[in-house]
Amino acid sequence: MRIEVAWAKMPKGGFGESGDSIELVERPLGGLSLILADGQGSGPAAKRIARMVAMKAVALIAEGSRDGAVARAVQDMLYTAREGRVTATLTVITADLYSRTVLVSRNAACPVWGRQEGRVFRIEGHSDVIGTYRKTKPAITELPLIADSLYLTFSDGILTAGRRYDRTINWEAVETQLESLSLDDLNQWVEEFIHTAVELDRGRPGDDMSVMMLGVRDDQGPSLRRLHASIPY
Repeated sequence: MRIEVAWAKMPKGGFGESGDSIELVERPLGGLSLILADGQGSGPAAKRIARMVAMKAVALIAEGSRDGAVARAVQDMLYTAREGRVTATLTVITADLYSRTVLVSRNAACPVWGRQEGRVFRIEGHSDVIGTYRKTKPAITELPLIADSLYLTFSDGILTAGRRYDRTINWEAVETQLESLSLDDLNQWVEEFIHTAVELDRGRPGDDMSVMMLGVRDDQGPSLRRLHASIPY
């Protein structure tokens, strides 16, 4: 199989730095994990929290920890370091080649959209943010790892885009697009999606915006790995 990933980020209007952090880590027994952390607030302070959370998750996954244990350990780390006064959200989407499963670990209000065998569905429901309570647990969903599947999630800046102007993303149209989206077009779709959200906020996002997608396909081609990044400074 081949795993495809794509993501895009946009800081809150007036801030030069996003308070969200997205990381990609290879699993020691095969597969990849995409990590999205959103620190409380915006700007450099939120960025420090998000990066601390994301990098702790990266280190634990790279050491072989399972996703549920990773989320609990990150929660304990943030709670201890900031004495329960700072919150963050954490979502991890894993394509695990060893267990042949997709694992979605959520400590966030934002749902995860999935597509398997042509059917689009949402993974949602109650899920507490990390950092406030000592015994916070993640919401874990386990799915089979199958070809032509994809998974989408985002930070709450996307979820609330346009609300200041009584507008919102057309989620029914998003689901329709995901039904037929080619895995060759993940990057283009993610960029168009985040630009739509920015336009709903009239070009000045009311919160940090991040979008990430993971796709799985059959692949009999060469073992060539590719990564493209475009990062302003």
